[in-house]
Amino acid sequence: MVQTSLEETADIDQISASDLFNNISPASDLKVSVILPVRNELENLPKTLDALRKQYDNSGKRVPYQHYEVLLLANNCSDASADFARKYQKRYPEFSLHIEDIRLSMDVAHIGTVRRLLMDAAYNRFELLGKPNGIIASTDGDTEVDKNWVFNTIEEINKGNDVVGGRILTRPENSIARVYYLRDVTYKHLVSRIETLIDPLENDPWPRHYQCFGASFAVTCAIYDLSGRLPVVPFLEDMAFHRALRCIDAKIRLSPLVKVYTSTRIQGRVDFGFSIQLKQWGEMNQAHDPVLVEPAEALFKKLDAKKMLRQYWLLSDEQKRSSDLLRQVAQVLEIDLNWLRDQASVTTFFGMFWEHIEEELAKGAWSEIWQKMDVVHVIPQLKAKIMEFQKH
Repeated sequence: MVQTSLEETADIDQISASDLFNNISPASDLKVSVILPVRNELENLPKTLDALRKQYDNSGKRVPYQHYEVLLLANNCSDASADFARKYQKRYPEFSLHIEDIRLSMDVAHIGTVRRLLMDAAYNRFELLGKPNGIIASTDGDTEVDKNWVFNTIEEINKGNDVVGGRILTRPENSIARVYYLRDVTYKHLVSRIETLIDPLENDPWPRHYQCFGASFAVTCAIYDLSGRLPVVPFLEDMAFHRALRCIDAKIRLSPLVKVYTSTRIQGRVDFGFSIQLKQWGEMNQAHDPVLVEPAEALFKKLDAKKMLRQYWLLSDEQKRSSDLLRQVAQVLEIDLNWLRDQASVTTFFGMFWEHIEEELAKGAWSEIWQKMDVVHVIPQLKAKIMEFQKH
């Protein structure tokens, strides 16, 4: 594999995705293009690349290198990450690893710029092949993907999904943030379970999880384009992208079979992300501050309303005119019925419709009625609700 470099300082207008990874054509059998943003990851990169190189199907057979590639974009590195990647490339020439080393001006040198450049570059490579359903898969330089990560991602997409969110796991450690982290994981898994019980989705059944973040997500080229592509924001770009995907009703599978293991460092490479969250949890633990979340009863009411709205969304225009579902939802959510009708009539996608409702709830009477509670008290209520469902 030949490595190219764009060494000059540039901004997002000066470097485009079409400038990157164009020295080697994609393999004709390419199914997955893995994007890998790297900044000063020399310590983690050996394990990251080893994990990507050693990919197997569920019977233990190697995934052919012509079926997937890795696009590594080293950006603004002050360590030897790029040099190590080049040496790794020479050591394993059969592995489809492509490398670019760039410097961005400080105003755009953030993960939003880099991940967008990478995703657009991967999209361009599938466009050359005429493959609108080619898969763009994302991970990070401090993350080790599971040995079946590529294969199971392909399998989930082949089931008709547009997006696959992978489970992001951390290695156990005695961090002061660990208790808060485990509470967060427990709470979000319980919420995910209750969603499948009250408002189930055919394409994303239980078991599932709750994560669709940069360390492990995958999208088809077609849905990537339809979503408006990854937002160029300084941090939490993956969450903004996930929101955009929900708003166009992308079929998102949060698969427990697709998983990665990531760093628990508290000194991160971005202004806000998992590392900063861990740091905050550690500080909250020391101060004995509670983590505040939505009350359980509020969650149950919202999911009941969301289920009714899905039913309404599927009705014909004639059926909608005689339906009482919007009135019921307005009562449950304490929102204006006329506003709800207006939103339903002008919104193209159900996901965007629900997004507008969530925004309205955050500023209306709902937020006053259902003030946030300590997650320690909410978790038992969620568990009790699940047990209630299981009895029936």
